[in-house]
Amino acid sequence: MKDLPPINKVFKIKHQNVHISHIDFATKIIKARARMTVIPIDQKFTTLGLNCDQINDCKAEFSFKDIPNEPPENINPSMQSFTSWYYSHYLNNYINGGELSIKIPSEVSTDSRSLSLSIDYQINDPKAGIQFVSPKSDEEHFKRSSYAFTSGHYNSSRLWLPCLDNYWNLCTWSLSFNVNASMIAISNGELTKKIIDDDGKNVTFYYKLDVPTAAPNIGFAIGYFEIFVDPKIPTITHFCLPGLLPLLKYSVTSFHKVYELYQDVLSARFPFKSYKQIFVSETYNDYTTYSSLSILNIRLLHSARVIEQHHETRRLMAIALAQQYFGCFVEIETWNDWWLIAGIAGYLSTIFIKRAFGNSEYKYYIHKEMEALSNYEFDGLPLPPLHIDETLGHLKPDISIASPRDRIPINYHPYFTSPTQLEMFKRRSQLIMRMIEIRIGQESLLQAFNKLLTLANTGAKHHSHSSQWGNILISTKHFLKTIHLVSGKDIKEFINQWACRSGMPHFKGSFSFNRKRNTLELELMEKQDKGQFGFYVGPLSICVQEVDGSYTSTLQIEESTFHYDISCHSKSKKNKKRKIPLSNGDETEINFSNADSDSPVLWVHIDPDMHWLRKVTFDQPDYMWQYQMKYERDSLAQYLAVESLTKYVTSDSIQSLTDVVNDGHIYYRIRIAAINALAQCATKTASDWALQRCPIASSLFNIYKKMFGSRSCPNIPRYNNFSYMIGYFIQQAIPLALGTIRDSYGKCPREILDFIIDLIKYNDNSQNEYSDSYYMASLIDALTNAVSPATNIVGMSESNFNLSEESKIILPEITHALNYEKISTSYRNCISVSCIKNIRVLQKRGHIPAKSDVFRMYARYGFFQDVREVAIDQLADYIKVECSVDDLRWIFSLIENDPVPFMRHYALQAIIKNAPFSNRQKTNSSLNHVELVERLWNLIGFDTRHDCRLRCDAMELYTELYGRFTPECIPPILNSPGVIIDLQRRTSRPNISPSMSLDDVSLRISKPSTPQTAASHNSDDDVSSVVSGQDVLKVKIKLGDNMVSGTSLTTENVTLSSKRSSSEDIKSHKKHKHKHKKSSKQSSPFSSP
Repeated sequence: MKDLPPINKVFKIKHQNVHISHIDFATKIIKARARMTVIPIDQKFTTLGLNCDQINDCKAEFSFKDIPNEPPENINPSMQSFTSWYYSHYLNNYINGGELSIKIPSEVSTDSRSLSLSIDYQINDPKAGIQFVSPKSDEEHFKRSSYAFTSGHYNSSRLWLPCLDNYWNLCTWSLSFNVNASMIAISNGELTKKIIDDDGKNVTFYYKLDVPTAAPNIGFAIGYFEIFVDPKIPTITHFCLPGLLPLLKYSVTSFHKVYELYQDVLSARFPFKSYKQIFVSETYNDYTTYSSLSILNIRLLHSARVIEQHHETRRLMAIALAQQYFGCFVEIETWNDWWLIAGIAGYLSTIFIKRAFGNSEYKYYIHKEMEALSNYEFDGLPLPPLHIDETLGHLKPDISIASPRDRIPINYHPYFTSPTQLEMFKRRSQLIMRMIEIRIGQESLLQAFNKLLTLANTGAKHHSHSSQWGNILISTKHFLKTIHLVSGKDIKEFINQWACRSGMPHFKGSFSFNRKRNTLELELMEKQDKGQFGFYVGPLSICVQEVDGSYTSTLQIEESTFHYDISCHSKSKKNKKRKIPLSNGDETEINFSNADSDSPVLWVHIDPDMHWLRKVTFDQPDYMWQYQMKYERDSLAQYLAVESLTKYVTSDSIQSLTDVVNDGHIYYRIRIAAINALAQCATKTASDWALQRCPIASSLFNIYKKMFGSRSCPNIPRYNNFSYMIGYFIQQAIPLALGTIRDSYGKCPREILDFIIDLIKYNDNSQNEYSDSYYMASLIDALTNAVSPATNIVGMSESNFNLSEESKIILPEITHALNYEKISTSYRNCISVSCIKNIRVLQKRGHIPAKSDVFRMYARYGFFQDVREVAIDQLADYIKVECSVDDLRWIFSLIENDPVPFMRHYALQAIIKNAPFSNRQKTNSSLNHVELVERLWNLIGFDTRHDCRLRCDAMELYTELYGRFTPECIPPILNSPGVIIDLQRRTSRPNISPSMSLDDVSLRISKPSTPQTAASHNSDDDVSSVVSGQDVLKVKIKLGDNMVSGTSLTTENVTLSSKRSSSEDIKSHKKHKHKHKKSSKQSSPFSSP
């Protein structure tokens, strides 16, 4: 995709002062003032363009133009037409400098060194940008639960602040917040002072940020928070909602370690004078970072009794802290360079994982990241390139002049990229940064990071010389120069191959041993991917374990299919047992009775250290996988061997897997994988034990009883004791794996079901210092795993529905657990999550009637986020399987009206993953009708105008359902040329919506030529909240001591806010529009439904 053309920069902002003078949580109104110090670059400039959206009931004293963020009425309902309009709309917005265009009066001279601009504005019930959480109750206890914070996707500061909303226009900031005296306002920079009003009711917090920062990295939070100052590092302060302070204190106990780790590996101090973490609910993501400030979700908080959450919370806080260095302090020059900050921050977080959790956990994490990326690349559409290589030839520009920095590629601009692609983008960037480390060494890469931070610190110190602020920005060109400077290596070709192209190689390999030549004949085939990567050409390491030691060979890949002969260093095996030197220097005795006596090769591993971004499928004999699993000291090689052994179901393989499960010295994830592999082997050998007990199940029974059974009665489990955490994860894994075993008739053996029931019955956590919430949830999952599909007559009424014997055992357990949650809540409602998920499993397997009521109930606003997520997942699956039109309408009502932005996003993603039909499969679905097209089209064009993430979700769903062209369900006569398809917002919706008290509010935008013309369009029904005779948004331009008033100037554009009109109002409005069609463009109103 091409870059956007450069625009003429005629000014820059040196300093910005933001003062929020009033915030009302009941009505969700914010009144504020923004003052800017503007530096003219072109002395002849006459207009000043800013990004300013979602300003309700506003009038611009000089000029306010709103570049419409909604498609025109006559656009064809297809992704091809919409994306074309969307791109041109963004281009128009970009070239015109933003939504707010201020004409400089002739009385003001632009020859001065600076201008002062003041904007008063008001925000009424923001749809995005700021998240209000305010319980609707008059009780004082609930009122003290109110809070608000900045929330949104990238480039969302325009939704609450007039600014230059991009990452390459930097300025210093002063922020102040006048709030209730019992509240706390938290924002970027240092808290310089706190002034209490004379009446003692309000207090004003003043913050100052001297580090030049872009507007998207400015945020705040206001509310009744509890404060915890880090005892190790006093400059770090943590905030949480009332009542959660004990959880907060434990969750951040070791946070100082990652803070010190980054300072140590980067050899640089933290770029800001302080750092603040705020834990709230209803966040846009699990974590959102601003300069010196991070907003995180409260579900990351946990106590010392919870085992599972510990690693995840520390990892996400580590990523948020890494983004303070690269992303909030060092910022990008263009979107073309975004892969750098995403990759560097992700890479720093992997250093933390390696130091905190060990090398095995680090390798497992990298493997899973690479596996997720390869599955996405090969199963779906390939990712676009991370970087457009033509910018590699550009010089690093000065921040104050128009330059190639203003050429913004939109291939990964958040306005145009689906959230799924953005996640894969971050994964790929992080893995490429790790590949750079392998090329030049970790020390050289960290030196390059240090040099970038040092240069940025130097630029940030010049508060009064904004020409030096360009050093804070990072570009791919500058990064490559820094790498070459510190390491002496040129990695431009590497970047061209991996960052400037999409896709990755897929190697398929096998080998044979040539006894006469004593060589290993390796055959590798490279599969062509769907992206632009082509065929990989370069080195590839092959590790061969022989009887005399481990040897690594580096092969040069030049063709898509190639054969290599690797000479072996050892002779054939003469002894049945022998001590073998391994790759890490250890020696171990191996029995060769099952091996090929003519071959000295024990096993082969391709790219053992994951030097390349690739997918590998390799075949070797089963005994080699067994040796690799048992004797290899590399945890990743063992894990891959366990996964591969499920293809070779032999007695030796089963015994080897059992030995791994019993070996306490092996990494616990490998032991869990071996347990699951044993369960798969049991199912594959079902015909061998059809008339007797399953031997593998008996083996797993014995392992469980030996490790966790009571000494006096092994059939009864001991009191829970999770202090040995590896044993705890094994204790969870065995019942889950047992429940997946099936006999030759597809049923789970009854003894397994009885075994799991006994585990639930005799579970005793009274003497355990850790919570058993997740353990109980896993037992419920295991219980449902053991349920086999029931045989019921299709269309049978609910009254005649017969429960199977399994259902009569399982349903009481699930019902009891779900009801008990109301008395004693588990951590993050994990037991409720398990129960809701398994109710749907029972429905799909025919044990209970398929109904969606329970999923609707738990998906409503008010339940914990995890519960809502799982309920939405099950509801999306129900819609797909049952083709329920009513439930599809209901979930769309949730998407349109839910007050939590993340849940709207999650619901759309759930439908995408469980699409009721697809354009790739020509099926006649009862859900494929015009109403769905209309609601989805309205969602894309109108309901998501302030949330680009949600808009991209809706576009992704529309493409999945209908492709890029007009849906076939639209009648052909309406799809013919010259016919305008009216898919505007419906004025009356089906009364199917989540039970939430939400105001159904929409915006109507009018463009009259004068305020009087605007008033003529207003009526009591059409516009309900118009400020008459009062300027809510005032623009004042100050030059020195002279204030220029704009009262004598005409107002070109006025933005109005209204509630949704009735159908009669819309009809009369359309007639009025056609009546004035021949008038000037300014007097021709256009409306968004």
